[in-house]
Amino acid sequence: MSTVIDMMIHVNDSAVKPLMEASLARTPGVIEARLKTPKPHLLFVSYDPERFNIGSVPEIARALGSQAQVVEL
Repeated sequence: MSTVIDMMIHVNDSAVKPLMEASLARTPGVIEARLKTPKPHLLFVSYDPERFNIGSVPEIARALGSQAQVVEL
């Protein structure tokens, strides 16, 4: 059985957050990307670390024209 990890992501440009959610949701190994937070720059992601490298989040954000950092919970 795979492990599922939940992480918080800070997206510098909140307008890019929906694009980031959609991009992550289509990524193999990502179980769920969630926008539902009262904070405009935060996004949560649940993923299987055997199938998705959380270190790729900044690269995904750059491809969307923004910056993002993974925040330890």
